Amino acid sequence: MTGILLLGGGLTASLAAMIICFAQKIPSARLVKICAGTSTSFICAASLLLWYLLFENDFSVEYVATYSSTTLPTMYKISAFWAGQQGSFLLWLLIHAITGAILTFRRTSAAALGIFFLLQSVLTFLVLAKSPFAENPAQVYEGVGLNPLLQDFWMAIHPPIIFVGYALLAVPFALSLGNLLTETSQAWLEEARKWTLLAWSLLGAGIFIGGYWAYKVLGWGGYWGWDPVENSSLVPYLLAAVLLHLITLARKKPAVLAVTHLAATFTYSLVIYGTFLTRSGILGDFSVHSFAGSNIGLAIALANALVLIGGLCIILIKAKSLPQGKMYETHGESAFIILLSCLLLIFIAVIVWIGMSMPLLSQLFGQAAAVDTDFYVRPTAPIALTVAALMIYTFAKFGRMISFGGKVAHVGFLAMLTAIIISVQGETVTQELRPREKISIAGHEVIYEGQVFFEAEHKKFYVYTVDGEAVRALTKLRGNGEDAAREPAILKNFSGDIYIAPHASAIDDVQELSLTKNLFTMDGELGYVFEDAHIERDENNQPTQATAQITITDGEVEEVIHPLIIVTPDGGSSQALEVFNGKRRVRLTGISGDLQKARLEILPTLEKLSSMPVTATISTKPFIWLLWLSVTAICAGTLLAIKKF
Repeated sequence: MTGILLLGGGLTASLAAMIICFAQKIPSARLVKICAGTSTSFICAASLLLWYLLFENDFSVEYVATYSSTTLPTMYKISAFWAGQQGSFLLWLLIHAITGAILTFRRTSAAALGIFFLLQSVLTFLVLAKSPFAENPAQVYEGVGLNPLLQDFWMAIHPPIIFVGYALLAVPFALSLGNLLTETSQAWLEEARKWTLLAWSLLGAGIFIGGYWAYKVLGWGGYWGWDPVENSSLVPYLLAAVLLHLITLARKKPAVLAVTHLAATFTYSLVIYGTFLTRSGILGDFSVHSFAGSNIGLAIALANALVLIGGLCIILIKAKSLPQGKMYETHGESAFIILLSCLLLIFIAVIVWIGMSMPLLSQLFGQAAAVDTDFYVRPTAPIALTVAALMIYTFAKFGRMISFGGKVAHVGFLAMLTAIIISVQGETVTQELRPREKISIAGHEVIYEGQVFFEAEHKKFYVYTVDGEAVRALTKLRGNGEDAAREPAILKNFSGDIYIAPHASAIDDVQELSLTKNLFTMDGELGYVFEDAHIERDENNQPTQATAQITITDGEVEEVIHPLIIVTPDGGSSQALEVFNGKRRVRLTGISGDLQKARLEILPTLEKLSSMPVTATISTKPFIWLLWLSVTAICAGTLLAIKKF
């Protein structure tokens, strides 16, 4: 309830700021600052409250029980804030609110501030519609925890950087419509240029970090899979690049102002549209990143309609008052090259938009379907190369007109295309490897050494020797010992990476044993007696933990174990126990409600697992480091361009 009240306070203050800004052309700057500061304070307090609930393991809150646990490390408790749909919306709102407070201290027009606080109010409504403070209908004493794939540094910082980019793209949109509502001058362009550069750089950084995370963690061998959710951030990124170049051109060619306003509206509306696709559940069967369906989809669709239709209507009404004339004089001048490049980027954005929207569009005519990667690669590759050729031509003829930061960013783009082309030229083999067996690929010698298990079996490593140097592929394990997430082993060299992605181990000799209380049962070598069991319950008589007492004997020596099952919101988990000095591993998988029967799994020993063969995909990634360097240059150059040299 406290979180809802805080969000309600933030909404009230946002609406007050919006009304004040729209009510008069020159409102009380002090009053607007007070309202903006109040709204930001309430939203910050709500955000701090969610972090407090996560760190206090308050599983009475459904969001906390779903995305956190008592054993989750501190860094991932912080990132659990934005791990789910509700928390990520609150993060977006938090960044938006802080940005709004900053705007009130700059020379931002009243109309632009009014648009911005209208957007902030809409975001707050969305957070309230899908609140992270909702009570948990079930009482639990342990949470599910963060998806093991998300427990990585790069994935911890990827979403907030993306959302900073999303939030900041609201500024040029608000400045554009604010200018149309009050005047049709070019005064807003310089301010919009700075905010667009910052937003574009951070959105790009978030996308590139996501690509690096996919390469480093997912183990599928690539950094971009044309996944619809990946594309949902790529489309506004491409249009933000168009907007940025049009803003720069419009300062010299007033006739470009009309398409600049259009670009600002479409860029931000596609941010909302991408959010709608990924969070409405439409992509649930077509993307590994998509959120499950919920009633928030309709609300986001309405918000998207408000942004797009509202923006287009204002542009249409004010179209006659916008500067007229030629956008360029000759085909050889820089204005024509920039406009042509922008048009090509729009073509790419449209292709990607159609591809990522296909599950939605196909539903209108029948069964939902998705496109394959060829749909994207075949048409976009030649367009991208054409953009690169135009860029080289521009450098040769108009290089002196480009700022230092712009030069760095554009060189980074050319280097990125080069790196993409080179990195896909490597070799790939998939085969079964036995311990100490050698394999040669592209002149490199790879030897599989076996598996290494950590204490408590929370993780294990597949160990390889590549050209005499040891590398390890990490596999994170669930509480029941099953694979949760597999990361590749990567040996980095100047010539590129050697990339080894192990497949899931096939364990066929797991034996299930049913035990009846006080009856002797054999598994072929050892005897088991289920002695006793105990189920702990909460005050609502719901089970929280089940423990068994089992005696195991080899005919001469007896060993008593006490395996347990911990009940979690998604079922339960239990760890394997070693008996007779590791000669056997057993795991409790069930206890009957009357405590008269128990079920065990007899698992292979760790020594046997380590000596088993493993199938792995081994590939070379020529000069892949050039890709990471080039995307860093793009982001850094964009930031440098905020202040021209």
